[in-house]
Amino acid sequence: MKNKWFAFFMAVMLCVLFLLFFTATQQALAMEDYKKSYLQGLNDKEKGNYESAIEAFTNAIKESDKEQKSIRFYGMRYGEYYPHREKGICHYALKQYKNAQVELDISLNQLPSDETRKYLDMTKAELARSGSESYIDMTVATPEELKKPKSADTENRYAVAVVIGNRDYKSKDIPTVSYAIEDARQVKEYLVKTFGYREGNVIFETNATKGTLENIFGSEADYKGRLYEYVQPKKSDVFVYYSGHGAPSLETRKGYILPVDGDPNSISIGGYPLDLLYRNLSHLEVRSLTVVTDACFSGAPLFKKASPVGIIVQNPLVTLKNVSIINSSSGTELSSWYTEKGHGLFTYYFLLGLAGKADVNGDRQITMGEFLSYLNDNVPYMARKLYEGRKQTPTSTVNDPDQVLVTYK
Repeated sequence: MKNKWFAFFMAVMLCVLFLLFFTATQQALAMEDYKKSYLQGLNDKEKGNYESAIEAFTNAIKESDKEQKSIRFYGMRYGEYYPHREKGICHYALKQYKNAQVELDISLNQLPSDETRKYLDMTKAELARSGSESYIDMTVATPEELKKPKSADTENRYAVAVVIGNRDYKSKDIPTVSYAIEDARQVKEYLVKTFGYREGNVIFETNATKGTLENIFGSEADYKGRLYEYVQPKKSDVFVYYSGHGAPSLETRKGYILPVDGDPNSISIGGYPLDLLYRNLSHLEVRSLTVVTDACFSGAPLFKKASPVGIIVQNPLVTLKNVSIINSSSGTELSSWYTEKGHGLFTYYFLLGLAGKADVNGDRQITMGEFLSYLNDNVPYMARKLYEGRKQTPTSTVNDPDQVLVTYK
């Protein structure tokens, strides 16, 4: 009798095990393709098949580009999803250091981790040792929707612009701002084509040092920099754009633009103060002034063991007429990338708005009010969508929302 009950019990257990195996198999088969590719990549990486792993991680990224701390693969199996990081580690193992840096930079911007930082530091050390350039250009083509800027209604003969993209920082501890130069390049193109600025009146700089910033905007001792010399008093519209790192002083909470030769740990010495920028700009006798920055000043990507800081800025421009100041994020927030589009998230929508999307009433004019409304409708939403609820809220100081930003044909 006991043998019969034992046989029955074993038969039931076998059925249960079969059902569990069948269910797990079906769930595995039902997994999204990106999860299958990612797990295949991890398996290939574990075996040392790095080229196959890179192909698998690339396929995963095509389906889901977001790094995630935890996702459900099947059944009760949960795990990390870091395809850019793992792909970067594989490139590192193959001594493809430039490719490794691109992927690790993306991963660090999306979802920082100690593992990413470790391999990024190792990658930069290898690049420095070999004497190679510290960056390989991203291969993202200009989005179709940004390829044809609107044409300016008239030439703005006396308008002057400064456009700066800081991408490659000299310190190995500072992440590359992968899309900063492309951001700056396209902003310049739109200034010339859509705003009607003369190309010779656009001061364009990439990877600007502190000396370069002082040369353009002036120093503590002398506010008459190159920009001051370009301006025609009371005739010039002035536009300033910066893409790159910002940083706070952890002691004073003052904000700084971080030059490529600067160190966030001694920012009061090597940084260019926002207070100084605004103070020197206030000396310009302009018809209008617009300052746009795609940078976060919280310090979140730069200080590994410090909480984000909300900066304090003394800005004499806020009392002046026809002045508009727009920044990509507020408070302690990060300024995100839009990897698929090859731009900073804020700058992508800034350009798309100028391409006509912000012209709500279709009158071929975009007012500051229309433009800010468009940015605030799109940037926060897409940051939440791309980065699992991340907050990114553009901030602005605009004295006249009816001021016309641009008029086109």
